[in-house]
Parts: sequence; structure tokens; C-alpha cells
Amino acid sequence: AEEVLRRQMAMGADQGLLLLDDAFKGSDGNGIAGALKAATTQKKYDLILTGAQADDGAGQVGGMLAAMLDIPYASLVNAIEIVDGSKIKVGREIAGGNQEMNEITLPCVLSIQTGINEPRYVGIRGIRKVASVEIPTLSTSDLGISADSVGETSAKVKRLDYFVPQLGNG
Repeated sequence: AEEVLRRQMAMGADQGLLLLDDAFKGSDGNGIAGALKAATTQKKYDLILTGAQADDGAGQVGGMLAAMLDIPYASLVNAIEIVDGSKIKVGREIAGGNQEMNEITLPCVLSIQTGINEPRYVGIRGIRKVASVEIPTLSTSDLGISADSVGETSAKVKRLDYFVPQLGNG
């Protein structure tokens, strides 16, 4: 997790936080969103980006986080355009390959579709620059949340299986 965060910082992220605690293991979307809510309320953020369909959280984290923070939300976003300091336009692919454009006020949460951009190449200089940057690591106690509010024991949605379907003979 820390290596992924360092790569993102090398590509241009200003800061990063690592939420790390054994209590997080087995969390469902609600548990993950609760931990992210606690982390995001410690500072002011205009834009919070989540994955659209991560392999944890059952694709629910972005919407749950927005609801917990009581801010606007858009899912499956594949384009972002800045309107001004208080609004952005977001694009979403809808049925039939059509593109839907919406204006949304900041702060907001967006669940981002894979392929929204092409990551830029990070040179050795960028990698070295972030290699020594201290990344704050926060546990449940640092976030001010109970270990019982996250993890497998509090999860109401549990993954039963994860597999690649076999192709049919037809």
C-alpha cells in the first residue's frame, strides 16, 4: 500500500495518508467509508476521488462516503472539467455508449472509472524525490473511531467468492 501511494505522489500528488490497522481487515463498504470519513474530516478537501469498483467494498465506498459527509456524489465518472472554484463538470458513459455531462458543486465525491487518464511517466528524479517523504500512517485510534466499527465483525456485506467465470461452449 505504501509503495502504491509513493508512486502516486511521484506522479504529482501533494500529500498522502496511509490508513493501516489490523482492525480494517475484512471491512465492507460501510466500514471503509467510515474510516475514510474520519480521515477526510481532519482536513478540508474540495474533491475526493474513489475507485468505481474496487475489489473491496463491493463498489459502494464512494456513495457511502458522500452520504456520510453529506456532500454531492457522482459515480462512474470518465471525464472531469473545471468550471470555476466552486463547480466542476463530470462526464459519465451511459447506455448505448452515450455521454452524460453533469455539473456538480464542490466539495464532492467522485467514483472514477478506470481509464479516465493515462498516467504520466515518472522519472528516476521523481521517484527519488518522494522516497524519503514521510507518509503519515493512521490507525483506528488516530482516526478517533472504534475498532469495532470496521473490520470483518462489523461487516454486513461479506464476499463469498471471487473468480473469473469460465467461458461457455456456445
